[in-house]
Amino acid sequence: MIHLGGISAGDVAPFHTAEAATRQAEAVFDRLEAEIARQGGKLTDLCKITMQITDRAYRQAVYGVMGRRLMGVRPVSTGLIVKALHDPAALFQLDAFAVPGGPHQRLRPYRSTSMPYGLEKQPFEAEFCMAVVAGKRVFLRGQTGLTLEGGFSTMGDAGGQARIAIANVEKLLADAGATLADAAHATIYVTDRAYIGPVMRELLPPLSAHPIPHTLYVVKGLAAPEILMEIDVHAVLG
Repeated sequence: MIHLGGISAGDVAPFHTAEAATRQAEAVFDRLEAEIARQGGKLTDLCKITMQITDRAYRQAVYGVMGRRLMGVRPVSTGLIVKALHDPAALFQLDAFAVPGGPHQRLRPYRSTSMPYGLEKQPFEAEFCMAVVAGKRVFLRGQTGLTLEGGFSTMGDAGGQARIAIANVEKLLADAGATLADAAHATIYVTDRAYIGPVMRELLPPLSAHPIPHTLYVVKGLAAPEILMEIDVHAVLG
């Protein structure tokens, strides 16, 4: 597996504008593709991306580039709004996982324009899926209070969103031929420290039967302001 962490390009356009965000995103995806190739893979081997943006105002610019550059790849994704990055000039940073030797199985494919992210659909055009099975590895899209069909009924309820999110995780693992017993790591995001308690009260019982390491972050925001939490799960079959 190829794990690329913290790819940024603040040096390309060190300005805090949407145009700079677009130029940085182009450079980041150039570097992503080049690094995957250097390690013997192809862009179509890409499985998982985590997008980290310093201001929601730049999201359209960055995701517009991402949608065009990754059209047809259909990775799973997690999108974060963060307070800052290690490079003060960087407006956008990308983490990625790729597994050489595809094509991989991409489950529940969808287009961003047909799937709501909270109360509204996204204006950018991109292709994703809900789960990628690459050999024995299973990568899931970050799960939130939206159902897998896009329903959202837990406005302001972080615990309720967590309950839906972990149910989604179990359904997606089942699609991939796995269960929570195959989970290897979870990353949990909340948008306020006050949500840690209600979120973990929902997540820990189903995860406790087969305990796994987990990492918890308090972030500035997620894909939409009304989304209060998100959980990423990585599993290994068998």
